[in-house]
Amino acid sequence: MSIKIFATVGSTYSLDRLVKELDKMGENKKYEIFAQIGKSEYSPKNIKFEELLTYEQMQEKIKWADIIIAHAGAGSIIDLIASSKKFILFPRLKKYGEAVDDHQIEICKAFEKKYGIRWTQDEKEINTLIKSLKQIKINKKSELVNEISKLI
Repeated sequence: MSIKIFATVGSTYSLDRLVKELDKMGENKKYEIFAQIGKSEYSPKNIKFEELLTYEQMQEKIKWADIIIAHAGAGSIIDLIASSKKFILFPRLKKYGEAVDDHQIEICKAFEKKYGIRWTQDEKEINTLIKSLKQIKINKKSELVNEISKLI
């Protein structure tokens, strides 16, 4: 049985580093990957994808997936926490032109420290994180949503 992975990169900037790595992972048949790739310049060959999804479609993909990989936008984090699914955050980086600054790294560090949420800024670590991922239990979801609001 394959592991179902849903990845979302948002719609503002491309996140081709992640899309290319997911496509490479898609060669391994132990993964069934669907990605929302935004304005990517790279067209995947080994995974299913769409440029954009409606909010409802996004929620369906979250329900479908065993693991979610997402950029570290506040809206995505809120949806992932509410889903109680396993997830990995992949922040956009200024040095690659993926964002205007590195605020998503700050968000990731804060949530890792307080809640143990897993993240990486190195696409080569995604596969290792998937293999080691454990379900994070967050009992105070409203507290976590308030925390996100303070960070953005």
